[in-house]
Amino acid sequence: MPHADHQSGPATNAQSAFTVAIRELRTVVGDAHVKDRPDELDRAAKATIPDPRRPLAVVYPGSAEEAAQVVKIANRFGVPLWPVSRGKNWGYGSATPAREGTVVVVLERLNRILKVDEELAYALIEPGVSYRQLRAHLEEHHPTLWCDSTDGSPEGSVIGNALDRGLGVTHYADHFGTLCGLEVVLPNGEIVRTGGGPRDCKTWNTHKWGVGPYLEGLFSQSSFGVVVKAGVWLIPKPEAFCSFTFDLARPDDLPRLVDALRELALRGVLQSGFHLINDIVALSVLWQYPAHLLDRYSRLPAETVASLQRDLGIAPWTLGGGIQGTKGQVRAVKTALRASLSPLGRLMFVSDRTIAAVDRLRRAMRWPGAGKPISAFVRTATGKSPEMLDAGPHIHSVLKGRPSDYFVRHAYFKSRLPRPEIADPDRDDVGLIWFAPIAPMTGRSVAEALALCRPLFERFEFDFYAALLMQNARSIIVLMSIFYLKDSPEQTARAGRLYDELSLATKSAGYQQYRVGVRGMPGLADSAPAFVGLVRALKSGIDPRSILAPGKYGV
Repeated sequence: MPHADHQSGPATNAQSAFTVAIRELRTVVGDAHVKDRPDELDRAAKATIPDPRRPLAVVYPGSAEEAAQVVKIANRFGVPLWPVSRGKNWGYGSATPAREGTVVVVLERLNRILKVDEELAYALIEPGVSYRQLRAHLEEHHPTLWCDSTDGSPEGSVIGNALDRGLGVTHYADHFGTLCGLEVVLPNGEIVRTGGGPRDCKTWNTHKWGVGPYLEGLFSQSSFGVVVKAGVWLIPKPEAFCSFTFDLARPDDLPRLVDALRELALRGVLQSGFHLINDIVALSVLWQYPAHLLDRYSRLPAETVASLQRDLGIAPWTLGGGIQGTKGQVRAVKTALRASLSPLGRLMFVSDRTIAAVDRLRRAMRWPGAGKPISAFVRTATGKSPEMLDAGPHIHSVLKGRPSDYFVRHAYFKSRLPRPEIADPDRDDVGLIWFAPIAPMTGRSVAEALALCRPLFERFEFDFYAALLMQNARSIIVLMSIFYLKDSPEQTARAGRLYDELSLATKSAGYQQYRVGVRGMPGLADSAPAFVGLVRALKSGIDPRSILAPGKYGV
């Protein structure tokens, strides 16, 4: 009996410490903001990736001071925390931690827009502020300013996406690059501001580098602190804007197209982030696996894809982007795009007037007997299908930085559920894993990266989804999605193996990922041991008990 007591002591002590910690957390944030019932934890453990980790509890602080108290309590009792902004990181792990035995801290209650400076075009916000909230606030109170957004969930966190170095759609697409001035809760619970200036520093949100060592990068894709406030740069509403689409005529010309886009970006002609998507991406936006195909095919047959391409008017690769500036600047960019891209395919410019005409056509198609003739006219005039016509206004709007629910619904490409108006892939058990290596922006490198990955998708029997996103004029993200049926253990296991094989193949060829989901985080230590060793040394100095986000990015 004494021997049994000795063996159970450490576990009992840990459990007791956790129980006391939870009781103290409740006194800080309130009973309603600590979730630890089994059904609540089951919901918190839902994510689109295979085998998400179940947290010990979920805590929702309501202020920076409460967040600091949460961190201090966790330190005192040795309870590891996994901070997230709003938990909408679908495809990378959502709000689920990298390791078991972790309390998730969700910052969605810190949702204040603290300041908007119209003259200097920036806002000071908290991590619970979503893209939808910020854009609505600007349109109501500061209509001369735009914000950038992703084409993901409008409910995603502006700060959370930026700290994970997410990418947007305008010339402010580098979201971490547009953050300036952070307020951070350190692992000991102390609150600090970056930049090295006095407490009321006048350039905290305008001078990105501050004075002395630049520290903001330490809090991006890391576990060094909890960001509770940040400045974000905004876009003065341009005099003129149009979007453009381009359909590549021959898939073999993709390297030439990438090289042409790089030259346009290096010359400063093409400044906005663009999306260059393959046929499966376009299919996932416009179409959904019919129920009778879901259990017959894990990967659509080539002839089915070809038939859908013809029916929906989908090109092998489609490019979309926005142009903003003065009227003269927009005209000049359009001229340059015509010269560079027209020899490779079909280029079309879309203005607000075009979108108004499209809306009229869409309404007219609902008139009795008008659908077929209007559809034929659209195909002849634009080369697009009516389904593509429906997508046009959403594409044009999001390229202005206005968030949309429309594109999130493509996550349901391989789902037994119909696409909901407001998507929540975690809630609906959608199977989706993002894999995102980054390549030099040359046609040769992009072709090599695609040639590495496409055969693996085919070997594991999944549809090859690839979207090329300009990270800057010299680097391009090769974003791939693995769609799988979450209710199929066999497909789930196969999807996980595909992710692991993609990671190994790209790493062996010298490509790193631009952003890593929780499944891939442990592998970073193997691919860059000296780098991770340095990061671990820094981490041990400020977080010796590894309280904040243990396991994040291999640390």
